[in-house]
Amino acid sequence: MSIRTSSSSIRRTFVTSSRAFIESPPAISTQTGFSPLRDLLNSTSSSSSKLTSEPISDSSISQFNVHNIPPKADPTLDLFTNCLMKDGKRDEAQKMVSRILTMLHQSTNLSPQPLLKQAIELSSPSIKILSMRKSAKTILTPRALTERQRTRQGISWLLKASEKGRKGLISRDQRISKEILSILEGNSDVFKWLDDRHKTAYLNRSNMTAR
Repeated sequence: MSIRTSSSSIRRTFVTSSRAFIESPPAISTQTGFSPLRDLLNSTSSSSSKLTSEPISDSSISQFNVHNIPPKADPTLDLFTNCLMKDGKRDEAQKMVSRILTMLHQSTNLSPQPLLKQAIELSSPSIKILSMRKSAKTILTPRALTERQRTRQGISWLLKASEKGRKGLISRDQRISKEILSILEGNSDVFKWLDDRHKTAYLNRSNMTAR
């Protein structure tokens, strides 16, 4: 009789305690746990809320444009190096370009790369002349050049004009640097070739549409 009453009382106390736990669960303290980890989680949550609350402006997006990324190498210097290269010896051509830029800097006390680009631009024609066969006669047809073709033709004329002092036992890099300065001063043969090219194109402008 005593065993039954004790077991029934234990069941009642267990049921009442479980009901009380379900109805009012214990409050979980936010101060429990590893404090540095808790601070880190709180800081990340607050920073993420700040990032999501502040929209990204259009001005900041426009700064990250693909076209604003500079190229790995200067296209003009790269093309100039290729025109100077002989027998595939690119290292020697790069050393020669470095010496030419050094001479330009020593002669003018200015940045040499803009001087080289300006000289190439001044010696670059905008058109080319093609010889075409039409009805048993040859006609000259002017055609526009692309930017790379203009630059390559200007470099070719610059190098051709620099061969003028070849018999004076002057090194090639000195001749080229001297010719660049002559172009900037307006005393080069390149300008005569430019005038002849543009004059021929003007005289044969009626053949531009010939195919």
